[in-house]
Amino acid sequence: MQSQSEIRQEITNKIIESLKKGKIPWRKTWSGMSGPRMPTNYVTNRRYSGINIPILWGASQERGYDVDYFATFNQWKSIGASVKRGEKAIHVVLFKPVTKTVKDEDGTERKEQFPIIRIFPVFSIHQINSETIEPLLNQPAGPEFVHEQKAEFERVVAATKADIRHGGSKAAYFRSPADYIQMPMEGRFESFPAYAETLAHELGHWTESRLEWKGTYAEGELRAEMAAVFTVSALNIPDSNDLTNHAAYIGSWLEALENDPKFIFKAAAAASKSADYILSFSKPQEELVDERDEAVAVS
Repeated sequence: MQSQSEIRQEITNKIIESLKKGKIPWRKTWSGMSGPRMPTNYVTNRRYSGINIPILWGASQERGYDVDYFATFNQWKSIGASVKRGEKAIHVVLFKPVTKTVKDEDGTERKEQFPIIRIFPVFSIHQINSETIEPLLNQPAGPEFVHEQKAEFERVVAATKADIRHGGSKAAYFRSPADYIQMPMEGRFESFPAYAETLAHELGHWTESRLEWKGTYAEGELRAEMAAVFTVSALNIPDSNDLTNHAAYIGSWLEALENDPKFIFKAAAAASKSADYILSFSKPQEELVDERDEAVAVS
């Protein structure tokens, strides 16, 4: 049985491998077909979060999966579907809290809780036999409803009541002491998705003090980068495919990943919470996901 550190190292190694190939596993850069924009459990309809997102997207990139639905063998079976013969499972891990009794120096006993990682297999909807599933997989990619998505994005941003100032600068940044976001005018961007990702990135930085997060510059940029992708994807905004700002950071991300197997776990969990925080001002709480019970892919 793998230890906790071995599991984390295996997941980290997969992400390092993707980055070295020039693929960023927390960005969905391919054209999806029908189905959700975010990795989702087909049976429970719960959205995956935290480290789950880049790992499941990474698996989809490797295997050529277009639809982001996953479930366990028994979950597929429960709806009358079956796994195709010879299909290889995606090994996922589940975080479960464990409580143990510890003693302080004075002998006082207290309860301490910590997460344990468990591994189990899941299968993509592309690996399933089912008459009800086939039509979903055979549908062409739907149209991008940019106008509706733009209106929804603007509604979500306005609900945060963040101080966002447009114009007067060609750069986008969050000014921490004064607590405001500076943005170029939308017309300066190549597309609305590029504008939305940039503003969501700065909103990611805006959440840091509100969620009491600290860390290195590289960790902060990775957290904001992932939070931006998670936020716009949750709103069905297509990926801008603009990776021009990533070259300067990939080296530092790789160094951090190679030095600390927990780095990507912490960054992804923080980014997921940041995205949920941004969405929480306009979304019902029941639509947001509790990461503690979510599974993540490691194959």
